[in-house]
Amino acid sequence: MGGIAMDVEVLKTQHGRIIRLASALSGTAAVLKTSDDATRARELMSALNVALTEHLAIEDGELYPVLMQSDDPSVRDLAQHYVEDMGALSGVWSHYFMEWSQARILADRDRFASVTKGLIGALAHRVAREEDTLYPTMLAAASFGVGAYRPGRAAS
Repeated sequence: MGGIAMDVEVLKTQHGRIIRLASALSGTAAVLKTSDDATRARELMSALNVALTEHLAIEDGELYPVLMQSDDPSVRDLAQHYVEDMGALSGVWSHYFMEWSQARILADRDRFASVTKGLIGALAHRVAREEDTLYPTMLAAASFGVGAYRPGRAAS
């Protein structure tokens, strides 16, 4: 129980960092004009890439495997949905991260701002869904024992 609860606390702390970096990137992208601004955008993108990589390592390595072992098919389905959904978002992020070099950012500032806004919106939505649905399910599964977890036993 301690391990899972600790993981969830670490993941929530990482969410805070991800959102702070994402907000800074979005703000920079919206007002970007100079080469220095483009450099700052790339620095924020790199920091966000590290934060996302660390976050996914815990989710993929510890959180999803536990949920996938649940006796409850709805818990396994939830975990599978999050794995597939994150895979899609992760792929979009990866493409964005590689595509938008400093030179490309400067060459197409409006498009960069637009693409960044959309991606950061999707990322923020994902973070909110994890906090609202995934982590409470994870904690409930851990507190009931993975095999015994049944949604609906807890007050809803």
